[in-house]
Amino acid sequence: MTSDTLAQIPWGQLFGLLFMTMGPIRAIAVFSRVGSDDADPTVKAIARRASALVAGAFVVAVVVGLGALGAWGVSFPILIGAGGVALFALSLRDLLSQPAPARQIDPSQVDASAIAFPGLFPPIAVVVPLIFATAFPGIENKLGILAMGLGLVTLNWLLMLRSKAILRAVGPVPLQLFGAVFGVLQLALSLQFMYDAALMLS
Repeated sequence: MTSDTLAQIPWGQLFGLLFMTMGPIRAIAVFSRVGSDDADPTVKAIARRASALVAGAFVVAVVVGLGALGAWGVSFPILIGAGGVALFALSLRDLLSQPAPARQIDPSQVDASAIAFPGLFPPIAVVVPLIFATAFPGIENKLGILAMGLGLVTLNWLLMLRSKAILRAVGPVPLQLFGAVFGVLQLALSLQFMYDAALMLS
């Protein structure tokens, strides 16, 4: 595997997709409701455990997911189509549903896994790295995808430790605007996925 092959991956596109589906905007919005104080040791512990779970899930999605797809005989167009359907359903739900009042979560009464899945790591975040790892095979490409995903998880964890302070500083409106914009972009992307899959299967 040469560096030219590694450079063929559209890294900017991959980063943008991961940022939309499992990035800091989502992490801050989700984790700002856990507890009331960033300095609470219980809140910090949940942030650490939830981030570790997401990191592990990302690695499993890339490493084990590829093997499972091959064993089950799932073709690349079907994978893209499945990602499009999943993203379409999630985007449509987010765009059409009325925003519910934010409910504070007692950190002593919640498990880290309930925060991690699907809040920090929704199903579409599994499909995105799988699509790129399938389209661009090779150990170097796989390591690059893993490095990007784990780097994003680390950034999320650092911001989760200050999520309540960040939300107090910027207010809820910017996050809501980002959420609306990302929702529209994700809906458009889901249609593109399904269109590409249909072209490949035709």
